[in-house]
Amino acid sequence: MSSIQPIRPQFDAKCDDCTARQTGLCSAFDRDALLDFARRSYRETYRQGAEIAAQGEAADRIGIVASGLVKLVVLTEGGDEHVLQILRTGHLIGDPEREVNGFSSEAATETTICWMPRQTWHGFLQSHPQIFRGFLSALNRQFEELQMSVVKMRGRSTVQRLALWLVEQLPGATEGSTPQIRIVLTRRDLASLLDMTVETLCRALHQIEERGAIRLLAPDHLAVTDLGRLRRLAKFQNERIGAALAEPAPAPRLSDFDRGAMGGKAAAMRSGAGQAPKGSLAAAFPGTRR
Repeated sequence: MSSIQPIRPQFDAKCDDCTARQTGLCSAFDRDALLDFARRSYRETYRQGAEIAAQGEAADRIGIVASGLVKLVVLTEGGDEHVLQILRTGHLIGDPEREVNGFSSEAATETTICWMPRQTWHGFLQSHPQIFRGFLSALNRQFEELQMSVVKMRGRSTVQRLALWLVEQLPGATEGSTPQIRIVLTRRDLASLLDMTVETLCRALHQIEERGAIRLLAPDHLAVTDLGRLRRLAKFQNERIGAALAEPAPAPRLSDFDRGAMGGKAAAMRSGAGQAPKGSLAAAFPGTRR
């Protein structure tokens, strides 16, 4: 009996140690899908500031961020550029259903992307239909992140927006800790992302420092000296709104008990028709207008 071992394909090596396998669409790949993805895709690395795809040009490929940060930029008719979103490891670049790029994408840091031609991408999903749901889920999460960034901007001053962005860089931090943050985005990109000028961003950083929440160690490096104060400056408690918006409405349950009680509940529901439902935004925040 032969004991010949299968040859390990070289194209598997680029995926084995890739951090993108832990998040985003790649985390949904089984072994067969991973090998097929590695075989069909190719990698490109971009220096910080390099253009990856131009707005209005043909969208002929789909990518997954393997490392680094990518900024999505929209160019207005007046020639102004606005950073809409920062894509991270595991995020998708490009829309398989669009033939023209709706936005520009640029490397916010040194970035590596795994690419597939558009038709190859469609073939990959057809070969692995179990991945299609994960693909839709990944696209939906990215779109929700963009939506939530708009929600978080509303009703916040420049200081509050910057403070909230800093808080969001420390998802695992606890009260009493003194974590440090290294800002890898340029001042210009961060200011554009938070919808302010570079000068306003600098003033906001110093105002947060003067209020005792952070200490600036370098232009791109700071220490959080009072996380609780930083959260209060960010109106972080108002993120209950974001949590409520992100959660789908619970489906109605009609158990045997519920069916038997429907007659009595109907009158109560009619009498309370003008009241905000429990758990809704209006109930949690009575002053909130629709």
